[in-house]
Amino acid sequence: MPGVRWGVRVVGALVTLGFVVGCGWWALERWDRAAYALIAANDRVERNSPGPPSGEPDAADTERARPGRGGSGEISVRLHRRGQDEWLLTTRYRLSLKHTDPLVDELRIDPTFIEDVIAVLPGGLVSSLNSGFFDVSYEGGPRWCRLSEDPQDGTVTVTAEHTTSRSEANLFPLKTLNYSFVNDVQDSNGLKVAPPPGQWSWSLEAPAPWGFRFSGSPTVQTTDSVRFVLSAKTRPEFVEVVFKPTYQGEEADAGTVTVTGIKAVLSLLAAVAVTIAAGLGFARSVGASALRRSLTLGTGLLACAGLGLLVCDLVTELWEELYWLRAAAQYWAYEMPANGTPFELGFQGVLLGTLLFALPLLAVCGERLVRTDRPPPLRHVVALTLPAAALLIASRVLGGSLWTWPMVACALAASAAAGAVFLASILAGGAARPWAPVLSAAVFAGVAASVALEFVPVALERTSEGIGVPFRPGLVSWPLTYLLLAPWVTALLVLIVPHLSRTVRIALVPLLVSALLPWWTPYLDAGYAHPPSFPLLVQLTGQRPAESFLGGIRVIAPTFQVIWLTCVLVLLAQLRGAGRSPGSWGASARASCTALLLLAALAPIAGDPEVWLPHWTTAAALAVVWLGANVLLPAEREQRAARLHALTGAAHARLVNSLARALLYAEGRHRFLTASRGTLADSEVSPEEWERRWRSLRAPTAPDAAREAARLRAAALGGSGGTAAWANGVAAALVSGLLTLPWTAWPAWHGRSYSGLPEAVTVAGAATWVWLAHGFVYGYLYPWIRGRGPVSKAGWLWAVMAPVQLLLLWPRLRLPFDQTALTVCLLLAQSAVMALGLALYWEVRLIHRADLLWGHVRNFRRLSSLAAPVSTVLVAAVAAAVTVLASSWAGDLTAPEVPPSLPSPTATNTP
Repeated sequence: MPGVRWGVRVVGALVTLGFVVGCGWWALERWDRAAYALIAANDRVERNSPGPPSGEPDAADTERARPGRGGSGEISVRLHRRGQDEWLLTTRYRLSLKHTDPLVDELRIDPTFIEDVIAVLPGGLVSSLNSGFFDVSYEGGPRWCRLSEDPQDGTVTVTAEHTTSRSEANLFPLKTLNYSFVNDVQDSNGLKVAPPPGQWSWSLEAPAPWGFRFSGSPTVQTTDSVRFVLSAKTRPEFVEVVFKPTYQGEEADAGTVTVTGIKAVLSLLAAVAVTIAAGLGFARSVGASALRRSLTLGTGLLACAGLGLLVCDLVTELWEELYWLRAAAQYWAYEMPANGTPFELGFQGVLLGTLLFALPLLAVCGERLVRTDRPPPLRHVVALTLPAAALLIASRVLGGSLWTWPMVACALAASAAAGAVFLASILAGGAARPWAPVLSAAVFAGVAASVALEFVPVALERTSEGIGVPFRPGLVSWPLTYLLLAPWVTALLVLIVPHLSRTVRIALVPLLVSALLPWWTPYLDAGYAHPPSFPLLVQLTGQRPAESFLGGIRVIAPTFQVIWLTCVLVLLAQLRGAGRSPGSWGASARASCTALLLLAALAPIAGDPEVWLPHWTTAAALAVVWLGANVLLPAEREQRAARLHALTGAAHARLVNSLARALLYAEGRHRFLTASRGTLADSEVSPEEWERRWRSLRAPTAPDAAREAARLRAAALGGSGGTAAWANGVAAALVSGLLTLPWTAWPAWHGRSYSGLPEAVTVAGAATWVWLAHGFVYGYLYPWIRGRGPVSKAGWLWAVMAPVQLLLLWPRLRLPFDQTALTVCLLLAQSAVMALGLALYWEVRLIHRADLLWGHVRNFRRLSSLAAPVSTVLVAAVAAAVTVLASSWAGDLTAPEVPPSLPSPTATNTP
């Protein structure tokens, strides 16, 4: 019975999936145990290092920096708002010293010595550290001080302050500032620094929505402030300052899941949905029923998994406020052994391993299944699986001897999972049996990489200057960095240029990986000397090896960008291969062009998901792209479009000549009727002569001349002109790029500030890709597009394209309403100029293809009455656009994105 067999297969698939997850979980536990042991070992190395830990005073300067007897002082910390969305943290230091104190002469000679003085003051070190953590500059101490002396009593007052800032939008991952006063300050030799004599106080002012809690006896306390005298008896154990925002507008004011998080989930689900829909479109176009069933089953499983995760979050509060989709948080490595690995970091490692190592092989399988219905060659499978195995070996070299058993355990677990999938595929029989080796290889790569990317091990060592990374792990970190992108680059070469020799392909892999790596990275700060490859590892994996972890969808963004670039290049290669011959464009032309439009809309989401996902407009834009593609390319026009596209150049020339002939006779009849009003009245022409001429003008055309002209226009100006679809698409994309150059020039120029080629292409080219993709589809599938001629087809193109541009523009609008409205109008005008210019160019192109002039078909005499107002409007619009763009490009009219800032290291483990 078919139903029973289908149920057995589903149950078998679920059992196999459970076994694979169990194998990965078992290996992950062994990997985490070794990670905790390595973290503890690194912590011991760091504590016993002869070099000074970060922020601690140097033993040589401690005595010189201590205020003498008779001194006193106060440290005041104040949080205050600047504008609507920015908070300032100002830390002021005030010291009162005797004029005979040697420290006075030190500060008069070198005012920058105040940094060393603050490090030995009670509460000074923790105040300067939190000031640096607040804006992630890690420079919280003042660089200068001012001195004033009272001539009456000889008291010298030393003042200094330091202010750091942070936008309210980026306060979410920070959450808490911790001021601890329990531990005594130690110098670089690990010796206790005696507190200076005198009375020292510390105060805090934190207005709402900030709140604070503390342990100790304050001298003064109000609703927004507190003050302590830092003596041995009255100093507090800690003061914790917490940001408690009250969300208004689009965000919920309370609850575990905020509205912004839910919108981010919906946007992500929309991206997954349109991707699956594009895959189903490919399956339907090539008639692969088996593929269609597999994709349908996969769609159901993915939908159930997404809903299950959302329900799990709502019930168990596993992800507080779904922060992972909207912001990043930082976790310190030394806290992992006591608190365990957060769920978000485990999920992030699995996602990275699947996307970077398993998905490339599955993508090659999908392309082969659509094109040839046969699995890829074994050499391609091996080439795509080897990086995962090499990743385990590199982890062993980085982690040292401690990592031998975790590497073996991970390899065994991945092999067991791959064997289970291989056995299940063989037992399933039928079409699944030939794909058993490929599927098992993908599972091996996914499980091994998911476990390995959970924690990148680095064993630190003591050096004469402090702590650092040994030479061998530092050297191996470079191949490890290249391994992360090697599978996708290999898949790209296999899919686009499969006939290249193995030597050339191997040589191209490191070159392409180098091009895809970031040009620079903001993750340069570390508590130890690290090789230059470590910042790249942070960018790609979210891990500062041996120091800290970043959690958030921002970490997955570089992976999304590489996947996006690969998909675009593979899709263009497929369209080029299918559309190089005149009269053909392949069975999947409509599905491919729809996928291209979806990829264009997904560009900013892949480039900076942290900005675009938390907006409902993102999900709406993807839905509009999908609906617009079906409106622009109706399925019922397929046969007619194929006939028009199959017309040869000679047939196109005959149709255009017939159209020009029909229009010529129509214009002759029109002018004859106009001139006859005078000649008949003046008896210059007899009625018999007039009737003979009129019949001679009517004879060459059909009785229904208007319908015949419309039919000829639709056939002559509705085909491809005997030109290949690929050539038409490239020409239309080039024209679209030239017509939209005023809008795209400024974001493209700002693309230099992004940290890599993939980020610059996806984020800076967001609006440009939508225009170029729609222009390419206009040329590639011109006969298929709704409409009868170039202008009407361009009108439909604008109607589909403009809403997508507006919805994708929304997250970048940070301007007053009047400038926002002007930006929207300019965007619509730019889209209209692109559509109209492309339509007129295409009409000229089709007419010239028939060796005629534009004026032979387009009657400019009929448009003479509109020439004056149209030219006036165009001149005014161009002048306004140039004026506005020239004045606004210096500001934020086009809203160029800024590379995201780092999360604060003071973020707690639970966001």
